[in-house]
Amino acid sequence: MNSTVARLVQEALSHQHAGRLGVALPMFEDVLAMDPQNPQANFSLGIAAYQSGQIGAAIRFLSTATKKAGKHPQVHQLLGLALMNAGDLPGAQKALRKAVSLAPKEADFHAQLGDVYRMERRAVMARQSFQRALQLDPENGYALLGMGQLEVSVGNLEEAEAWFEKAKAAGKELPSVLHALTLARKFEEKPAELDEIETLISDGTPRAPLDQSKLHWAAGKVYFDLGEVEKADEHYASARKIGYPPFDEKAHDERIAFMKEVFNKEFFEERKDVGDQSRRPVFIFGMPRSGTTLVEQIVSRHSQAVSGGEIAFFRHLQEDMGLKGQPSAALEQRLRNMELKDYRKIARKYLAELEAIDRKAARVTDKMPHNFEMLWLMSLLFPNAAYVHCVREPADTCVSLLSHALSPAHNYCVTQETLGHYFQTYAGLMDHWTDVLPVQLYNLSYEKLVGDQEGESRSLVAQTGLDWEDACLEFHKGDSPVTTFSNMQVRRPMFSSSIGRWKKHGQTLQPLLKALGPLAPAAD
Repeated sequence: MNSTVARLVQEALSHQHAGRLGVALPMFEDVLAMDPQNPQANFSLGIAAYQSGQIGAAIRFLSTATKKAGKHPQVHQLLGLALMNAGDLPGAQKALRKAVSLAPKEADFHAQLGDVYRMERRAVMARQSFQRALQLDPENGYALLGMGQLEVSVGNLEEAEAWFEKAKAAGKELPSVLHALTLARKFEEKPAELDEIETLISDGTPRAPLDQSKLHWAAGKVYFDLGEVEKADEHYASARKIGYPPFDEKAHDERIAFMKEVFNKEFFEERKDVGDQSRRPVFIFGMPRSGTTLVEQIVSRHSQAVSGGEIAFFRHLQEDMGLKGQPSAALEQRLRNMELKDYRKIARKYLAELEAIDRKAARVTDKMPHNFEMLWLMSLLFPNAAYVHCVREPADTCVSLLSHALSPAHNYCVTQETLGHYFQTYAGLMDHWTDVLPVQLYNLSYEKLVGDQEGESRSLVAQTGLDWEDACLEFHKGDSPVTTFSNMQVRRPMFSSSIGRWKKHGQTLQPLLKALGPLAPAAD
């Protein structure tokens, strides 16, 4: 580092430590222009990007910082948190394990590693990490919260609330804890927590956007339970505005149009013999909040099936192949030039992931909702797999998306308008897949499943090629950890209260209904 860069770094750091980020960050950018690998500039910009919800940028900056600042545990810690937010759990685990090895007495690192294990559904490892954190710091908020979330994932709801209360009493991780508590309870009268939540919202304390948004999510949940839907929707809108980065609607439309153009009937006809004959995968996909978790739990109750959860394999492959970026002639050429050996290699890698989940099960579920964008590849790789497309009344699906805190990757939910337009684009892609894919997609209606649980469950299991077992009717008794926002619903028998929920929101939903266009429900 030359003297000019060194002086600029020190000056930028002094502004950063004084809270003058508007001055510090442009100076760090100037540092990178002169020294792109500068670890301090990359670390500081990574922190800023993470705190503002720009997870992709945070990962890029922090990954660069680790190359020259690899002995600093905080770099690995923050990289791990960013990767966890992006859904790269293996990467997050690796980064946080490195942070723990460098600072084994840092309770937060153990607790955050435990959270990765929890999300990977490795309950024993998660519990060990949380317990280690609590040995080092009995009031560690991240560990107390994590223990509660772990108990929720395995269906121990009373134990979960006790852990959340401990965290609340310790005054730690309050936005996340209060949000978790509101999700764990049904409110029939105004709780004391609501005053606490609203005080925190308006107290002027600088918080990371995701923390501030969680307070609004929590307030919205309470108001919705109390029947004050208009206030609930105001808080939900604030949560989305704060917690989600802007959504590039035009870029998304261009990506989907590109896929529909390239992956046509001729594309599949020319590649009909590239696949593996395995019947193990049961792909469950569709818009989030459309019933994917419920469907997975039904299938995984079968004695010959096991739950794989949201396997990120195809999501990461989509990134690696450039399908999340801007379409180009070069990208189209790369896709068309894939050879038999390329397809077979990908299939082997995916089957190895299923093997790691369970070696004996005849079927393994993969319920990553957004796999619907990668159906072109999945159908070529596994022509004998089961393909279950979960569908639900669009307005109900969207209302649920608008009122649940998802990761920043779901920023298409930032406004009612962007979500309605996104849903129409998704529906158009699914129509295209129905016309051109070389496999049959089984459309499973959430409303029909609720109305005829046994009949629809029998049809679902038949789609997997398995014989019927009555245990599949007791999906709520499954012992597989559930880490999605449906983790509490799937621990209860079938209920119909979510059908027609959009009607409770009245006039506040007009922007969504307009954006849904022909997919909007007919007026009564």
